[in-house]
Amino acid sequence: MATYQSIKELTRGLQQGAKLLNDMFLKRKTVAIKYDDALETLDGDENKLKHLINFGVIVQTGDFLEVDDTYQRFFEEVLAVNEDINIASVQTFIGKLKLGIDSYLAAENNSRKAQFLREIRHTFKSIENATRRNVVDLKRNVDDTYKQEPNFKIKELRLKDFDEKAKQIGELIRQTEKVLEEQTIFFANATDIGMKQTLTEIRVGLKESAHGLIAISAQIIDYLNRIEYQSKLVRKTRQLKYLKDQFMIEESTDVKELLSKVNDVWIEKQPKYLTKVSLDFLRNDDAALEILCNIRKRLSKKVTIKSRLAEKIDEKYLEEQQETTRMFNHQEIINGFLAQSSDLFYYVWNYQFENETDQEMRLVLFLQLASQYNDNLQYTSDYKMMNNVEYPIIYPR
Repeated sequence: MATYQSIKELTRGLQQGAKLLNDMFLKRKTVAIKYDDALETLDGDENKLKHLINFGVIVQTGDFLEVDDTYQRFFEEVLAVNEDINIASVQTFIGKLKLGIDSYLAAENNSRKAQFLREIRHTFKSIENATRRNVVDLKRNVDDTYKQEPNFKIKELRLKDFDEKAKQIGELIRQTEKVLEEQTIFFANATDIGMKQTLTEIRVGLKESAHGLIAISAQIIDYLNRIEYQSKLVRKTRQLKYLKDQFMIEESTDVKELLSKVNDVWIEKQPKYLTKVSLDFLRNDDAALEILCNIRKRLSKKVTIKSRLAEKIDEKYLEEQQETTRMFNHQEIINGFLAQSSDLFYYVWNYQFENETDQEMRLVLFLQLASQYNDNLQYTSDYKMMNNVEYPIIYPR
């Protein structure tokens, strides 16, 4: 299988099949893409499809195609839609961090120290990015699993797995903070500005991730308790349904007695009874002042809202109107300029347009061409005057 040799070659290859890759990525969980359908998506260009298959971007199994796991994980992580919580072993991260610190302290050459310092910074950033990204993915997956998974058993198993992964992320945070507290000799010697900035960022990032994990763990416990309650409710309902179907519900349970004690009419609305206040109460009782004040506030609000209503839109604003804008074909003008030898300002100033064009429009057109097609123009340091306008001399390249 061929492999890409540079980033430029990789991006060019992905760009050629961008339309197909986008379609396959959107349908990665639902539909299997057939070879003929993929060829139709690429407008019948089979060379592009074979290129993606030969370079391992797309995997062919029989007549079906799918995006390679490496590229799919890359797309999911970049677009923040990955469902898997990918966190390396805690000992792998911490071991790499301690190895870099010990190598820095043992190195005598300043260039080697700078090299190890860069590795340590990259390891710290990797830990921060891994924890932050996985906390976000974990929260999203926990919510999606609880709300979308219809099977209670699968839902419970996946939530417990997420709880274990949350513990792993928390352990990585604790071990990293422990390294920050214990390696005092290294941090005293490493006075690099970039290292100080990295340490500040990772302390803030780990703190935010730790707080996020606390909230996620509490959410998982709440979801598991709800699942347990709902599972018990479903089991009891199924048992009652079985007894009812076997005509044993009245003999085996006290459901008839319990239902006889319930008199709720839950479909009907709760009745409301309005009692009018007497005039004598309003005139003579001090407690009536509060009622009158509330009524006055409600009436004043109604008046205020009514006064804010907009007036009827004038008919003239609803009439269809047309506006004509003058447009220039920049490409045609610049092509003509590149085919001759005069400077750009002189060429635009004397260009024969179909419609009358004043000096201001020609000056604006000159500035637009000079900024838009700078790759095709040769700028000089000379200036000239024409009609009281000083302009730079620009020739075609």
